[in-house]
Amino acid sequence: MRTALAFWRRSQVSAPTSTIVVYRPDEINWIHIALKFALGLILIGNLAAPFAAKAQNLGTQPAFGQAVQGQQATTVEGTVLNIVNWGCNVIAPVIAVACLGIAGWHFKSGRGYMGWSVSGVALMVISGLGRMAEGFITQAQGIQ
Repeated sequence: MRTALAFWRRSQVSAPTSTIVVYRPDEINWIHIALKFALGLILIGNLAAPFAAKAQNLGTQPAFGQAVQGQQATTVEGTVLNIVNWGCNVIAPVIAVACLGIAGWHFKSGRGYMGWSVSGVALMVISGLGRMAEGFITQAQGIQ
């Protein structure tokens, strides 16, 4: 006669019963479903937009510090350029300083500060990399 391994057999002691009760409403919350659907469409649109965007050929001229060559600042290309410059040169450093200040405050009061510190440093790195890329592009020579 064959016997099962020990971990295949049931335990002789019964497990305690769970007292957790899951509440489910009787009605469907259509507003909640509509909001989830709308947010899902926004997410899918944001993921699909880069594939649908058409690039502009700038030739050998960089387009930093001004609207994209041949475009106004009110066009999509000029607007994206201005948003990237604003984000790397203004928004990221300001939020980084605020995060580092909050981290210092949390450290002083004995609370968790590591998340705020890492966020502040990461924002400074993002700002620095954006500014470095801008400098490389504006000082680059045309590719032959």
